[in-house]
Amino acid sequence: MAYFGNEDRTNHRLNVEIERQIDMWEGTIHGYELKNMYENGTSYEAICEFLNIDYADYEEE
Repeated sequence: MAYFGNEDRTNHRLNVEIERQIDMWEGTIHGYELKNMYENGTSYEAICEFLNIDYADYEEE
């Protein structure tokens, strides 16, 4: 997956989950919105809220 935004994307576990969700929703408006958010630098927190997942479950120290 290509990434072009300014947001830090170093959280490997969360990246895997987001990319899994993008693949799962491919071809839908939800999938398009998610991919757009991910590629354009939307924060992890906002993406997690969009996906209804708890960011704290993936937050790295």
